[in-house]
Amino acid sequence: MRRLILAAAVIAPMLGHAAWAEDTVKIGYIDPLSGGGASVGEGGLKTFQYLADELNAKGGILGRKVEIVPFDNKTNPQEALVQAQKAIDAGVRYITQGNGSSVGLALED
Repeated sequence: MRRLILAAAVIAPMLGHAAWAEDTVKIGYIDPLSGGGASVGEGGLKTFQYLADELNAKGGILGRKVEIVPFDNKTNPQEALVQAQKAIDAGVRYITQGNGSSVGLALED
């Protein structure tokens, strides 16, 4: 997961002008945060939040604060798509997901 955050730190500044206009780099974390997979999703969320805190303590990404924005997909591909749209509507331009290949495939499409 550390590599993903570090990759976001390198790639984020290169992607689109909208990211430059914002003071915060928002990364949407779409994973199960309720139901049977919640313990795995919550553990991943804590890891991402920890890494964002480390990045922010070192000045963020090119001076921009990193914010992890959680979204609960309930390990359901259709719900993941709903949550991805909510992330976009909330101004999130980067998303990550880690649990459930069916969810990952839905988001990839």
